[in-house]
Amino acid sequence: MKKEQEESVNKRVMTYIKSKSLTIKALASYMGVNEKTLGNKLVGRIRIDMDTAMTLLSTFESLSAEWLFRGNGPMELSNKMPDSELEAVCVDQAKEIFRLKQKIAELEGEKKGLA
Repeated sequence: MKKEQEESVNKRVMTYIKSKSLTIKALASYMGVNEKTLGNKLVGRIRIDMDTAMTLLSTFESLSAEWLFRGNGPMELSNKMPDSELEAVCVDQAKEIFRLKQKIAELEGEKKGLA
């Protein structure tokens, strides 16, 4: 990574941990890394390596790698389903509900016939 890219990644990590109201100590604890080493990486004394970045991304699954490395897009990934997928799920569920209502009506008719 180029020096300016490293500095930007460091700044984005700091922005992220501030948004989560975390300290470097808490972040190091969550990541299972040495606090002093992590602190030195974040302030630029030690080069941020891919292992540290990947551990961060693994620890905080909603953190966007695209945002972290390139500064593009939102800081966190959205769990929101795209509208087209959501619509398809709703249609499928509506069809299943209709089918189940028909089956219930059929069973209720059979029950009346047995009485």
